[in-house]
Amino acid sequence: MHEYVPTSVAQHGSALARTTPEIEQVRDGVWAIPLPLPHAGVVESTLCYTVADTEGGVHLVDPGWGTDDNLARLEAGLGLAGFDLADVRSITATHLHPDHLGLGTRLRTELGIPVGLHRAEHAALSRPMYPDPAATIAAWGVPSEQVADLAAVVTPRSEPSGITADIVLEDGDRLDIPGRDVRVVHTPGHTAGSLCLYDADDGLFFSGDHVLPIINPGLGLGGFTTDDDPIGAALESYARVEAFDDAEVCPGHGYRFRGLAVRARQIADRHRRRSAEIAGIAAADPDATVWTIASRVEWTDGWQNLAGFLRLSALAQTEMHLRHLARATGATAP
Repeated sequence: MHEYVPTSVAQHGSALARTTPEIEQVRDGVWAIPLPLPHAGVVESTLCYTVADTEGGVHLVDPGWGTDDNLARLEAGLGLAGFDLADVRSITATHLHPDHLGLGTRLRTELGIPVGLHRAEHAALSRPMYPDPAATIAAWGVPSEQVADLAAVVTPRSEPSGITADIVLEDGDRLDIPGRDVRVVHTPGHTAGSLCLYDADDGLFFSGDHVLPIINPGLGLGGFTTDDDPIGAALESYARVEAFDDAEVCPGHGYRFRGLAVRARQIADRHRRRSAEIAGIAAADPDATVWTIASRVEWTDGWQNLAGFLRLSALAQTEMHLRHLARATGATAP
């Protein structure tokens, strides 16, 4: 679940998140190609980045949703950069979501292009996000009249995707891009294996969905187990990326920007405020279920306007905040 940023960072407002930018050159050998999502949502496109090597090849970062239209858009963008699909040597996805990985798996299947993911994402793809949908829905205290609607969103996530990675990445790894030094920065939070990429030579930081310019990224959206603390992991990750503040940020959605440290702190502070809000609601009603607590949270778009995946995400994140708070206090989460 993503939420718009009500801060001065987004002077252009939420409309910018729903505007598909143009293909543009970022640096010599680096291009940004916007690839639209096939449905309406908080964002309309994913920024796929092409990175040329010194041996005539090109490498993709976050190739977007796997639609025919996006494949055509990618080919057009590669053409502007002086390449075609036959020149693509590798694909790296910052995380396992289909708006970042989808076209990558299609290119892997159809053209044999290897796909790289962090080890935690590779492992997560072989197991369901919700192993027992009915148990999850019951544990959250979902009202009977809402169960069917929520089950329709949870159940598709109860089976492994069957996707695997050809290149399993770890923190600090150097991508196999001849002539370039692009390193993996593991940033768990959005997902367990969310990663960013740092190109020291060009001063670029590819942030995926970890840090976005005008949207607050959701947390815990894949790969974590019930024993994990996605909120705590995310807060540590936001602090970690401050070390790359000199770089220009190339996010998965939105537009390039500078000021990574400030933006990372803003997002972290927002999650801390959400934890405090949820702690207050839970303290006032110790017997409240996850559903009850989530329904009382002041979500940006309002609880009543959250449906489908957005409501599922709100419930999951409420549970994660409760788990994070329980770890801090030694209490038991609902």
